[in-house]
Amino acid sequence: MLLEAIGGALPMAVGIALSPLPIASVIILLMTPKARTNAPAFLLGWIAGILAVGFFVSILPGIETTRGDPTYTSGLFRIILGIFLFALTWKQWQQRPRPNEPVTVPKLLANLDTIGTAHSSAMGFLFTAINPKNLVLSAAGAATIDSSMLAPNLQIIALLVFTTIASLSVALPLAAYFLARQSVEGMFARWKDWLIENNVTVLIVLLLVFGTLLIGRGMKIIAT
Repeated sequence: MLLEAIGGALPMAVGIALSPLPIASVIILLMTPKARTNAPAFLLGWIAGILAVGFFVSILPGIETTRGDPTYTSGLFRIILGIFLFALTWKQWQQRPRPNEPVTVPKLLANLDTIGTAHSSAMGFLFTAINPKNLVLSAAGAATIDSSMLAPNLQIIALLVFTTIASLSVALPLAAYFLARQSVEGMFARWKDWLIENNVTVLIVLLLVFGTLLIGRGMKIIAT
């Protein structure tokens, strides 16, 4: 049951991990004078955001049954989340850079070299608890875990595994920085440029894929 819950939530965790701007943010933080404090603070805020969403979803009524089967409410919940992701896809498509149009650095990333530890932590939290895509995927993953009707201690373990997987893309650059700073600085600069340049394209693909997955799963639950 524990592995099933983790497996069901795994795609959502991967979707959170594949977030271009947060990865670019932590890389930029690692290239600033305050890297040793700001980057870990960003990661802690990121983790706290996922756990906060997971806790909120776990106290919502109507997600599970006494048998552990997904309810009509949980199916409808997934469909609503999927539709929301489709709406975000359309918004991102409207805002995509036109051919030959220069890609500008998002305002959110422009002043990262001037912020402090508290601001870094708050940014990490906002990227998971407030950012629409990651908020939806965190909620969907937490709902999958909650609907499994595991014992409370096993649900906590499943949520922690979910959070760990969702945090790998932010944690790995941090680990690389502390283990081999001189070797990775050039690579970080190239990754940052690519992530910023292709942010919208990556987001559109992710939103379409996970919107489709959520709606399909929700319709299957409702039809059962």
